[in-house]
Amino acid sequence: MSRDSLKVKSTGDGLHIADSILWLDSQLSGDLSFLSSAASLSQSKVPQVITTEETLKILEACRKKTHALVCQYNSPFSIGRMKMELLPSGSILGGASLYIETEKGRSLYAPCLQPNSIATVRKMQIKKANVLIMGANHPDPSQSMPNRRKERDRLVAVIRKYLEAGRSPVILCNPIATAQEITKLLCDASIDVAVHSNIFRINRVYESFGSTLGKFTLLDKKPHGPRVLILPKSRKTSTMPPVKNFVGPFLTIEEALPQFRRDTSEAFLTNVEDTFYLSNFGDGPELSAIIQLVAPKELYFFGPYAKRYVEEMKDAAPKVRPLYVNDQATLF
Repeated sequence: MSRDSLKVKSTGDGLHIADSILWLDSQLSGDLSFLSSAASLSQSKVPQVITTEETLKILEACRKKTHALVCQYNSPFSIGRMKMELLPSGSILGGASLYIETEKGRSLYAPCLQPNSIATVRKMQIKKANVLIMGANHPDPSQSMPNRRKERDRLVAVIRKYLEAGRSPVILCNPIATAQEITKLLCDASIDVAVHSNIFRINRVYESFGSTLGKFTLLDKKPHGPRVLILPKSRKTSTMPPVKNFVGPFLTIEEALPQFRRDTSEAFLTNVEDTFYLSNFGDGPELSAIIQLVAPKELYFFGPYAKRYVEEMKDAAPKVRPLYVNDQATLF
């Protein structure tokens, strides 16, 4: 093993490229960190990040402070011996994968890829690489998510049924990415939509970068006729209005199939009348197809389901292994 080999270490706070100041999706290190999307940041303040302008604007809309080195997609830049480039992840406005090239080879850090085209974000891009590092986000890598187009059509049909009956359905969903996709979907269908203030601010960021979401309004307390209300799904009830203030029916948008769904703040609701599945990241079969295109010699998975992904995709590359906390892998 060459002393010049680039190594990455998995920690409880993102990944760290050894012998460098660069971290990947770290929030507490204090060093320079690549931030793959606004949804990856849970801290209210992070000192130094490399990210896209779109991500920075979403963070500002969410009142999160950071000192950012703003980079554009497909515009190479260098830090030390590493030449890097941000590629659209296809999952969220400003979401990016990090392509790293040195004299030893090429690596692609892709924590969250969505190969399906979503009208509100830029289409996913990838590059061939010797090493591919992927997030293991879906609990079952062998299972496909429901067809996005059919789920979207089903959501519109269900909402029309409620509106025709004089009811105002409440949609609980992720405030970043999912809320904007749903806002556009319903507005394009000429459905009256009101959104929570947190979602409203993020919607405006999307629009400032060219995403036309439609004629949505800010949720208020004035009396209205039947309409759709979109609220943020969050474990922190302080970030969303108490659901008891709304009659419903309640509809939820989930990113994983029901047997794997994590507990959320709205899990106690007894009047959830339907659930829809629209994930912002590719499922296992979709990632398998992406791996074939990248054609890595080494494939690493990190995250809560890394072991399952390695077992399912053990033949996807000559070397396939999980990255656990305190693991250190040689990239090239």
